[in-house]
Amino acid sequence: MFVKIAILFAIFSLSPAAFADEEKLSRGEKRLASIMEKYEKNGKIKRCVNLRRLRESKVIDDKTIFFRGIGKTGYLNRLNGNCIGLAREERFSYSTTINQLCRGEILTVLDNFGRPWGSCGLGEFEELSKKTTSDSVLNVVKD
Repeated sequence: MFVKIAILFAIFSLSPAAFADEEKLSRGEKRLASIMEKYEKNGKIKRCVNLRRLRESKVIDDKTIFFRGIGKTGYLNRLNGNCIGLAREERFSYSTTINQLCRGEILTVLDNFGRPWGSCGLGEFEELSKKTTSDSVLNVVKD
């Protein structure tokens, strides 16, 4: 009987510890982890990305933005410094005279009413490739 109680106590005392690590992650770390579950680094760094190849953006934190591209490509941009308010507001604008978004381009953080909050510059674009799932690998083998 004592052994059963000791085992149950061990199981229940370990469960909160498993969740404690996840609770320690910041909101930005959780967002980045969620993206990296689907994408992997492919070693390519780009100075500019064609705007026609970008579908959406997701603010990770005050220093990082993920841009989802068409197909199986994504881009992680680590800004040239801290962009105060970006993670809180989660919206920004930019203006470019060419059809590319490039390193050094200025982003303007916008508040809930669309008013400018502050500005910061883009860094280089780290290209990510979408991970293949085991199902898609099996389909390729079957074909």
